[in-house]
Amino acid sequence: MKKSMMLFIIAALAMFTAAGCTKGYQAQKTAGDLTVTLSAGSYPLIIGDNAMTIKITDASGKAVSDAKVGVRYYMSAMPGMAPMEYNVEAAPQGGGYGFTATIAMEGGWRVDVNVVRGDKPSPTMTFNVDAR
Repeated sequence: MKKSMMLFIIAALAMFTAAGCTKGYQAQKTAGDLTVTLSAGSYPLIIGDNAMTIKITDASGKAVSDAKVGVRYYMSAMPGMAPMEYNVEAAPQGGGYGFTATIAMEGGWRVDVNVVRGDKPSPTMTFNVDAR
């Protein structure tokens, strides 16, 4: 009985520890009258496909749903290795915009988000993420 209880406690602790290691990612940047929030369900990102979400609000806090959202994610060049760079357009998804970042290797990555509304020029907002 005592041995069974000890195994149960160890298993429960392992589950809670594993669950705590996969917390999500969320970062926010403001440029002009737009605030952009980049989110991922788990963090650090994994090698492979990572579902990412972008929420955009205007200065009054209202969600922006009429924008074209371009995303560039990349890892800077390292000695003896070509830079990795990918460009996608985020698609409208659940009150925001979504895209899949296919990460090729571990390390630090940058995600540039460019929001275009009508003919208004938009600055690019850069987020730093890690992959493991």
